[in-house]
Amino acid sequence: MTFLAKFSKQTTNNSDDSQAAISLLDWQVFSETCSLRNLKSGTEVRINPRGMEVLMYLLENPEKVVSANELLDLFWSKSVRSDHAVHNIIAELRAALGDQASKPIYIKTYPKRGYSLIAKPVVANAKSTEKSTEINRTNTHSFFQNPFLKFATLAIFFSMGVLALVLSNEFFTTPNAEASTQRTLLVQPFETINLAPSAVYLSKQLPGSLVSRLSRLPNAQVMVSQGSYNQQENVDYLLSGNIQEINGEHRVQVNLNDAKSKLILFSDQFNFSSEEIFNIQDDIVQHVAIALRIFLDDDMRNDMHDWGTSSALAYDAFLKAEFYANSSNHSSFRKSIDNYLFAIEQDADFSNAYLGLATVATKMALYSLPETGAEMRRLVNHSLQELLRIDPDAQSAKATQILALRVDGNNQDLIEAKVRSLILAGDPPDFALSHYSLLLTGAKLFREAQDFLSYVPDERPFKVSPDATWSYRTNIDRPKDLISLKKQQLLDKPSHLGILGTLSRSYAFLGDKEQATEYLARQLELDEEGPTTMLSQIVISALYGSSFPEGDAFEARNSENPDFNFSLGAKAFILGDIDEGVERWSNLNASETRRLFSWLSFVRIFFPDNVLADSRYADILNDLGMGVDWQRQLMEGVIEMSSITGIRLSEESQTAYINDKRFTRNNLWDHSDICYSCLHSTTSISMSMKDN
Repeated sequence: MTFLAKFSKQTTNNSDDSQAAISLLDWQVFSETCSLRNLKSGTEVRINPRGMEVLMYLLENPEKVVSANELLDLFWSKSVRSDHAVHNIIAELRAALGDQASKPIYIKTYPKRGYSLIAKPVVANAKSTEKSTEINRTNTHSFFQNPFLKFATLAIFFSMGVLALVLSNEFFTTPNAEASTQRTLLVQPFETINLAPSAVYLSKQLPGSLVSRLSRLPNAQVMVSQGSYNQQENVDYLLSGNIQEINGEHRVQVNLNDAKSKLILFSDQFNFSSEEIFNIQDDIVQHVAIALRIFLDDDMRNDMHDWGTSSALAYDAFLKAEFYANSSNHSSFRKSIDNYLFAIEQDADFSNAYLGLATVATKMALYSLPETGAEMRRLVNHSLQELLRIDPDAQSAKATQILALRVDGNNQDLIEAKVRSLILAGDPPDFALSHYSLLLTGAKLFREAQDFLSYVPDERPFKVSPDATWSYRTNIDRPKDLISLKKQQLLDKPSHLGILGTLSRSYAFLGDKEQATEYLARQLELDEEGPTTMLSQIVISALYGSSFPEGDAFEARNSENPDFNFSLGAKAFILGDIDEGVERWSNLNASETRRLFSWLSFVRIFFPDNVLADSRYADILNDLGMGVDWQRQLMEGVIEMSSITGIRLSEESQTAYINDKRFTRNNLWDHSDICYSCLHSTTSISMSMKDN
């Protein structure tokens, strides 16, 4: 029996008030929540799902040297064939465990061969270690109270549970296994259609094999049909189907029905050759197991319906997609998109899946070069068309209309008008308030942006927000206040390019080049297309003359690349070269223009006073729709919407509006304790800035 199988068995045998875990020296590993708990301090550390998959595989194969290619084949898509992806996951696991590559006690590297787990894993009972610090208990409580993280946990649980179900001789129980009412599943004979006599045995073998595998499901009594009508009366679910032969290939149609209502819970087709019969059994069991795990649990089934689908497979894929979407790097974006598309295949009217797909595609376009951006725009527009088909008046359709305008680039006037009209209509949706806050931030109306965000809750059960509001809240804070918050966010999202970029630039602002370049190096490893990494690179290289060799080489390779004109123009402004900055920003493509609107507030804090006061800088902003006219338009929007929102212009904004003056200062900052003239002591630049 493998270690993973033993772990599954241990989990099965535990009571409700305990939880099986794997101990690795000072740590316990909880696969279902993608977390580690330190046995000494009680500290919990989150790791991303792929990292947990790799760790569990190493746990299942202790002391085996596992090659990077083997891990790539198991846990990465075929399109990702880079050892750097594996190196990065191993580095993240080491960081979480407090391990060192030079003196490993957990994971050892064998040059040109692979990696091996050298710490001895032991199955432990989490109940014995529950007496941790109060901080740890609080963190655990808040984790399960957060709806998104709860759903992310369920997604990870499904993946690991099904893996154990299919690959081992044991089964993975659900958390509420003993509390749920046992239900009965009847597997009926499979019909045969145009099946050769030599293959008829499949129709008898398959149901019996499915009964054997499905009997390991918790809270389910699985039986094979004996042809009795009374037998069907006493069951909760019916599993039936047919096997047919088409052009030399076999096709299995599988249907899972509620025996009372006859509602189809799951239906799918599986194509296979006669030699692949055992593989297809595993696939069928995996899909049926996912569906039954949800329908056997009342809370999970209710949550699924609240999200807007009755398809268990669609719901399972949706939860995974939501989890990966919030990791915000290209690999996770693609995995999220694949899961959203699979959810849509299972339920063509799953509105939240379309909205989620549009949201993650909009995010990925911001982080990508034009070719990928065009692909993402197609996904957003496809989602919009489908949502308009389902219900053109639904909030999801209205939110996606905003996203479609946003992903196209310079549509700020249209977005502002659309969002303003939604707010003026009364009872404005969260996404409208969140979007208007983003517009205000870009126009340097920070206090008003904060007021709008105060209406938007962080947690919105059963709604997908098209904007990461937690990120927008930090756009308006000064660097020293961001670091602790972003580091905390990084625990949950260790590969988030936006968080890494904020930390890199914040440390650069505070004069800590070493920390700044450390986070930049992590960005460079993860960022497959480069725009967000270039932004951090130009800030560091402008302030200090260079960053680190790989970063400088990356900038040098792209110094004439028009797809990086926003960042390269920003560097010119940081260095005080206004003509070069204006030239770069005069030639922005649609993607770069969108980055200007989204990221200008990140780099404007580094611009010297003489640049901010220069008419050439003011003119290029006006030409790009980001100048004083845009600022005044948003001020007028705040004034017009005040009867609905109760939000009015701040005193400083009101003065600027009355006197028709350009409002440039971040009025949320207390600038008195910031030494701007000291900021760039390593260069010849004097930057006593007053503006954000």
